[in-house]
Amino acid sequence: MLTFAEFTGINNVLPEHRLSGEDLIAAKNVDIGLTKEIKRRGGFTESSDQCHKNVWQADGFMLATCGSVLTAIHPNGDRHVIHPALGHDRVWYCNLPDGRTTYTNGLIQGVTDGLTGVERSVPAPDSLGVPDAAFGALHPGQYRYYLTFVRLADRIEGPASASSEPFTVDQGGLRLGGLPELEGHAVNVYLSGHDGEGAYLAGVATGRSFEYSGNNSALVLPCRTLGAQPFPVGTLTAFWRGRVLVVQGDVLWASRPNAPHLSDWRDFKALGSRITAVQPVLDGVYVGTEKDLIFLSGTDWVGLAHVATKRGPVVLGSGVSAPGDKIKVGDGSGSGEAMLCIAGGEIVAGFSGGQTVSLTGNRYRTTVQEVAAAFRVIDDIPQYMAVPQ
Repeated sequence: MLTFAEFTGINNVLPEHRLSGEDLIAAKNVDIGLTKEIKRRGGFTESSDQCHKNVWQADGFMLATCGSVLTAIHPNGDRHVIHPALGHDRVWYCNLPDGRTTYTNGLIQGVTDGLTGVERSVPAPDSLGVPDAAFGALHPGQYRYYLTFVRLADRIEGPASASSEPFTVDQGGLRLGGLPELEGHAVNVYLSGHDGEGAYLAGVATGRSFEYSGNNSALVLPCRTLGAQPFPVGTLTAFWRGRVLVVQGDVLWASRPNAPHLSDWRDFKALGSRITAVQPVLDGVYVGTEKDLIFLSGTDWVGLAHVATKRGPVVLGSGVSAPGDKIKVGDGSGSGEAMLCIAGGEIVAGFSGGQTVSLTGNRYRTTVQEVAAAFRVIDDIPQYMAVPQ
């Protein structure tokens, strides 16, 4: 039996002949205690003989792909099909403050409450129908109109269509025919003011036609999705200060505040190389790339400042959030929100303010290219897990 008077950790950096009797090159199926004691890692009990991949802990339920089916699994054993054909590619998730979880594989994206799944965004109408004259109380003059789809299941409203061409109202009303249709959605019709400016709710169409005969004073509710676009389909996803962030290659997109289904064309940041991790903290966002770990410093999306940490390339999927007080820094511990990732082959912790600390420098390095990572606390022992993919 191998015994240690004082275990100092794993060291795969020094040559084996230079290691002391207190080091290991590797350790499998063991836990390291807070006082450096080594004990056998706890076993497991099989709960299903199906193959579960892309496992994720959501708020009150678990998500996993079984074959190509995205499934929600509840503590009582209930299972709900969230998406019947998500495929076999890796799935990226993000827990939202309202209890829902977003999911995406880079081609298909959605959001679920653990019971059903719906598309993440609502598309903009691709046609405007045909305007015609009608009788009503509008002031005679020039007007424009816009259309949006509204999902009936949750009342989520998509981006507005492009503006119609100006048309003349001379009989006080407007009739629209040939309106676009989308299953499970209604159409909101917005009408401009008398001079063609703005967009105000005129009514809701549930079929192919719509007519407005009201007066100008009734047009008061503005279109809040004017100028927006559906949230981009990407991969890595995170939530930060009311916005959802998502990665497309080397570009980081942000949703509109408190509207995770919408974005604006200008709300993106190009990082210069493929993004491999996105981990927000209180006053910024850590973004891992194939070249370096970047800290986007600030509390407002528009004003985020780019700060290079020079920690080296970040492994895809290695970023996780963690409580700062569970991470050792010098002779003490950190505080507040923190994150962990593999950067430059080392496990690196990042804190608010952009402070980073290598937890394995000069002791442990890895050459892994992609992982599925998680942070947990078992028997008061903080553990960072990164499983090669």
